[in-house]
Amino acid sequence: MKKQGLASRLIVAAWGIPLILVLTWLGGWWTVVLVAAISLMALYEFYNLMEKIERKPLKWFGLFFGLLICLMWIVDLRYFPWIMITAFLLIATIALLRERSFADIIATIGGIAYIPLLAGSFIFIRDYMDVVNISEFGRGLALCIWGALWVGDTAAYAGGRIFGKHKLAEKVSPNKTVEGFIFGFIGAILFCLIWWKIGFVDFNSALMTGFTAGLFGQIGDLVESKIKRECSVKDTSNLFPGHGGALDRFDSLLFTAPLVAMYLMLRYYLAV
Repeated sequence: MKKQGLASRLIVAAWGIPLILVLTWLGGWWTVVLVAAISLMALYEFYNLMEKIERKPLKWFGLFFGLLICLMWIVDLRYFPWIMITAFLLIATIALLRERSFADIIATIGGIAYIPLLAGSFIFIRDYMDVVNISEFGRGLALCIWGALWVGDTAAYAGGRIFGKHKLAEKVSPNKTVEGFIFGFIGAILFCLIWWKIGFVDFNSALMTGFTAGLFGQIGDLVESKIKRECSVKDTSNLFPGHGGALDRFDSLLFTAPLVAMYLMLRYYLAV
C-alpha cells in the first residue's frame, strides 16, 4: 500500500471510528442518524452502480423509502410490510408511467431491501433492550459488532498478506485468500470472547456475534465485490479517501446485523 493511500486511510479512521462509536454508545435517535446516513449513502452508490449496467433506478423514491425503513426500525416494526408494499406499488406505477423497464423496478426495490432494510437491523440490536429491560447489554452488543467486524477485517487482511496462498474466490475478489478468511473468522471470534470476558455481553451472544461477523461478514464483503465486478468498478465511490465508498466500508454489516437481530428475536421476543 502506498504511503499516501495509507495516510488517507488513517485520517478517515481517526475521525470515523470515534464518531461511529460515540453515536452507537448514545443509542436511540443518535444511532438512527448513524445508520440512516450510512444506508442512504450506500444506497445512492448502489443506484449509481446499477446505472453502469444500464439500469435506471428511481433514485429519489428509493432513498425516500430507504429512510422510512430506517425510521421504522425504532418507531414500530409492524409498519414494515405496509411500507414495502407501498414502495413496490408506487415505484412500479411511476416506473411504468416513465416507461422504465421491470429491471429498473427490481433495481430500485432491490437496493432498498439490500441496504436500508438489512442495515436498519443494527438499530434494533442497539435499542431492543427497551423491551427486555437490559439497557447496558444492547449497547455492549452493538459495540461488539463493530469491534468484531473491524478486528476480523484487519486479521483477514494481515493473515492473507502474510500466509495467503490459496485463492478464496478469484473471479469475485482476486486478492482474498482462504488463509485470510480463516484469520478473519478467528479474529472476530477472539474479539467477541474478549468482550465477553470484560463483561459487556454474555457468552452466548458473544459467540453468536463472533461467528456471524467472522463468517457472514466476510460473505457480505464478497457479495459486494461481486456487484462491483459486474459493474466494472474498483470502489463504489471515493467518499472516504483510501477506503472507497460507504457500501465498501459497511458491506459486512449488511450480513452481520440482520442475523444477530434474528438471534435476539428468537432469544427474547419469541420466548416471552
